[in-house]
Formats: sequence, C-alpha cells, structure tokens
Amino acid sequence: MKLPFLFLLLSFSFLAQAQRFQGKILDHKNAPVPFVNIGVIGQGVGTVSSEQGTFILSLPDSLDARTLQVSAIGYRPVTWKVGEFKQKFGSREAVIHLKEEAVALREVVVRPQKFKTKVVGNETDSKSIMGGFKSNGLGSEIGTVLSINRPSFLEKVTFNLANNAYDTLFLRINIYRMGKNGPEENLLSAPIYLTALKKDVVNGISLDMQEHQIYLEADVLLSLELVKDLGHGGLLFSGGFMNSDSYFRKASQDVWQKVPIIGLGFNATISFAK
Repeated sequence: MKLPFLFLLLSFSFLAQAQRFQGKILDHKNAPVPFVNIGVIGQGVGTVSSEQGTFILSLPDSLDARTLQVSAIGYRPVTWKVGEFKQKFGSREAVIHLKEEAVALREVVVRPQKFKTKVVGNETDSKSIMGGFKSNGLGSEIGTVLSINRPSFLEKVTFNLANNAYDTLFLRINIYRMGKNGPEENLLSAPIYLTALKKDVVNGISLDMQEHQIYLEADVLLSLELVKDLGHGGLLFSGGFMNSDSYFRKASQDVWQKVPIIGLGFNATISFAK
C-alpha cells in the first residue's frame, strides 16, 4: 500500500501575482556560498542556492508584510520584509553577502572507553508502505524523531529506501533539536552532505558520522533536505505504522508539519557510557 503524502501545491492565482527574482549569495571575500536556504518564514515559499551561489525565487505580493530569511550553517542570517526586498532588488540582480558567524567552542566531551550502542528511530524496511518528496522543490525536507534517553554520541545514520529512480543522490543531512511543538534549531556546526550512486543504495543509505563528533543530549529530528535538482526520477523511503514520528516541510524556512499516520525508516546508531 503506497501512502503518498506531503506537500500542497500553490494555486495558479498565488503564482500569477508573484514577482520573480534572480540573485547570488557571496561571502565576505566575494566567493559564492553554495546551498544557502532562502525563504519566507513559515509560508512554504523558498529555495536553495546552487553550487555557484545563484538562486531564483518567486515572491507573491500577498507576502509583502512577511519576513524573508537567508541562512546557512556557519553564517549570520539576513532578513528583510518581503516588500522591502522587492524595493531593494526589484530592478537588478539580488546580490547578498553573508558574514561568517563566530561559533562558541563547545566543551570537549570524551567518548567513554566502555560503551553500549543502540539503534534509535525507525528501522522499518517496508517496500509497500512508503513516503517521500513529492517534487524536486529545493529546500523540501523530511525527517524522523530520534529518542535520546541519555547523553550519546552519534555513530551512524541510515535511511531505508523503498524506491529510487535517480542515478546519483545528493542530499543534505540536518539534525534539529526537538521542542514541545516540533523541530527547532539546527544543531550542526558545519553542513553534512550525503552522496550516493544508485548501484550502492539498493535498500538503504548509511553514513558513518563518527568524524563529526556529534553529541546528543535530548531528542532530535534526523532529516534529509533537497538542496540540488536531482532531475527526473523519484525517491521514496520505507514507512511503517506505530513508529517514531516523522515531520516534513515544503520549502526553506517553512514551518514543520507532522507526517500523518506513518513514520519514515530513518534511524541512527548511537553510543553511550555503560
């Protein structure tokens, strides 16, 4: 049984009144910043910059009073009211400079010499219950909650596939702190990308995370984000009932919504002191 879910399509009337912008994201040295999130906060309108830092974004007049945010891990976010952004860049290319953000050094946590490992999240590998990205909308994101009952190191992440029609996958892994109302801030201090060839991911994709030294103290959302146009194809993940909750959002800076009924087969191996 296939259970398609996720994203509502924008209406023709909404798009018809949108103004289209082209731009590029640069750092303080005028070098392009790839895969930056650009979107209207909480409104399902957004995109991700290309490897060359370029982007295209349509902004409807109905959102002029809303806030547009440009953000990337390791940089200070930049915001405008949508109407102000239109006035500033309405007749020219939107060139946006990001400043690097100073990151406070974290307290060094030593891995225990004696430890246990555990798999958290959803281990379902069903090929009949599935869900995934409905389109190639850049910034679209899906994830599953990992229950962290004690401070742990993240050793490995796994994403179980039900169907993959792409020759090459390129996705961004994100890890968000879970709050009372859903996912909150991204806990990563540097971006992590997942690249895989079709022949290597018949049933699932795994990535060793030990080099990133990610220390988890409470529940998190493990997610995958579309940051690059993968072309024609399709990508569906295994799903199951009575699993850990899964969430999705349609675009960069959008609000998170809980996936109805099923939980996606995203899981992680964690280690903690005996």
